[in-house]
Amino acid sequence: MRNYVLDAHAHTLVCGHGYSTITELANAAAEKKLELICLTEHGPELPGAPEPVFFGNYRIIPGLINNVKILKGIESNILDDQGNTDIPMNYIQALEIISASLHTPTFKPKSKNENTSAVLGAIANPHVDFICHLGNPQYDLDYEAILQDAKKTNTLIEINNASFFVRRGSKPNCEWIANRCKELELPIIIGSDTHFATDIGDFTYVDKVLNAVDFPDELIINLETKRLTDYLEAKGRVLFKDPRQYAEDLFSQKDETVVK
Repeated sequence: MRNYVLDAHAHTLVCGHGYSTITELANAAAEKKLELICLTEHGPELPGAPEPVFFGNYRIIPGLINNVKILKGIESNILDDQGNTDIPMNYIQALEIISASLHTPTFKPKSKNENTSAVLGAIANPHVDFICHLGNPQYDLDYEAILQDAKKTNTLIEINNASFFVRRGSKPNCEWIANRCKELELPIIIGSDTHFATDIGDFTYVDKVLNAVDFPDELIINLETKRLTDYLEAKGRVLFKDPRQYAEDLFSQKDETVVK
């Protein structure tokens, strides 16, 4: 098993079908010696997902919990064959990492052309950093077209560990995607898609696929925290924001008020 140091895809009980808190995820990640986890709660259009204001208040979550860095983000839903998503644009500045996914409650599987158009539209969105669980066999997709566009737009492709037991039938598609990403020298990002704390940082099945296709370590974002933070900062993201710093700065200033 490679020494993975970050998990790019995690959910808490807030998503409506998860069962752990942020602190529980961070503590489990610390036990596994992860350096960073990404909170990627489902976008508001998925049943049970949090309201947009939830993402707007992300700023109160510390950027470090139990020595694990926390990136606050969203797994947005692709809503139509144009690739429109439910990224809460009123709170876009609060989001440090953004993914996009096809989920059956928000985009029912259609023709191959329509499914592919939906993903290509999301890839064209400059706010989207990576596309999740493309191996899902419920959606017939033109993987070649998707990966070619991802290469052109510098969009990351996720290989999702949960797909191997939640989205059954994903294995052949994930193997093809991984092998083609290797050929295209297209970086991948790995997510546990955990909905319970014990799964955080578990990439058992992804690692087997990467070994099977002899995937190069230099194309795996999860092997160095800096690979992810550099990527996001190059897109203009300000990471690990802490509103408490404003108060610290306020009280560290020399008080020049004249009391009369």
